[in-house]
Amino acid sequence: MSLNDILYSLVVVCFSLVAVFLAHKFRTKSHKILIRLVAANMVLDIAAIAIWVIPEAQWNIYRLGVLIVGTEAAIAAGLFALALFGLIKRKKWAPFLAIALPLAQRVFGTYVFFPSTGIALTTIWSLLIIYFAYKDINYPEVKT
Repeated sequence: MSLNDILYSLVVVCFSLVAVFLAHKFRTKSHKILIRLVAANMVLDIAAIAIWVIPEAQWNIYRLGVLIVGTEAAIAAGLFALALFGLIKRKKWAPFLAIALPLAQRVFGTYVFFPSTGIALTTIWSLLIIYFAYKDINYPEVKT
């Protein structure tokens, strides 16, 4: 791992900690943050499919190929859309789905992208989703 990779990982960790701190300090509603994170993850999965179609970007998915990785991202985007719908409608199962999806993606992503500094970024992103989903389950907010 190079110095740039280490610095990149440290920046990601710092920004993630700042995000959690600010959300706690200013009493931002965890449900709204979770909705935004799930929506962003859905968009990022779709963007990943578009990026992997480019031949120059395919070096990092050498183990499985574009078809399998693209299919996984498309299924994940669809399931995140389902979680987003459930979160907007305040369904009780939606935060649980929001926890299960990043866990499954990290298992798949570790196999596809290992070793890579992208693993640190996606793991921290997943931990943020899991944190706010857990907070949404244990400390539900009254609908306003």
